[in-house]
Amino acid sequence: MPGEPIIEMRKVSVSKGSATLLSEVDLTIRQGERLVILGPNGSGKSSLIKTMMGEHRHDTSVTGSYVKLRGSELWNLFDVRKAFGLVSADLQVDLSRDMDCLEAVLSGFFGSVGTNRSQDIGPEMEELALNALAAVGSTHLASRRYYTLSTGEARRVLMARALVNSPEALILDEPMNSLDLTGKRLVRSAIRTLANEGRSLVLVTHDPADIVPEIDRVLLMKGGRIAHEGGTELIDNDHLSDLYEVEVHVRKIDGRFIAWS
Repeated sequence: MPGEPIIEMRKVSVSKGSATLLSEVDLTIRQGERLVILGPNGSGKSSLIKTMMGEHRHDTSVTGSYVKLRGSELWNLFDVRKAFGLVSADLQVDLSRDMDCLEAVLSGFFGSVGTNRSQDIGPEMEELALNALAAVGSTHLASRRYYTLSTGEARRVLMARALVNSPEALILDEPMNSLDLTGKRLVRSAIRTLANEGRSLVLVTHDPADIVPEIDRVLLMKGGRIAHEGGTELIDNDHLSDLYEVEVHVRKIDGRFIAWS
């Protein structure tokens, strides 16, 4: 059963200039949950994640509006790192400097791009970094130069980097983007392993095919709002056709969804 709330959002609206990014979002994510945030490009998925991570600030003038992280409305970057580990394609680009994969994972302790001499890195940190690589099946990559990795290998190293702070939940933002079939298989396998170990997962995607069988909660986003929330039964022809505003057909095969329009 899900545990205590990691994040609670009530009546959360976010604007940038004249654009409304989120509108009156209510959301609670609890320890142990495995959920997907599914929606088309521009639906507000990234804005929702950025608000959860503290990058976007919500409109506090709305009565009853709040964002609570681990039960508190007052939180800082350290609290975010303990609550969430983020894996995104943007971060993969940021980590493009020359370093080995162990260093890339170690940099997660400091939220930096690589490490430097001013950072105190001891044997305990290195052991935790190697354990994180092992958790995603990538121990063999520890000494490889990061820039030599395939996109799928690099994505798994980013997952390890996100795990070193032992976050309460791992946020996977479009983890299959730019991956070939082999890369998708490797990343999907790592996600399923983490889910079966009981880790909290938040999968953010526009493609139902990315959803692993362990996901049991679904949030459908459209126009900056959570349009529907429930179980995987929401992933059907009618809901997806409304979500993407085209006729969508969906099938479930061996626990995975295949959708086409």
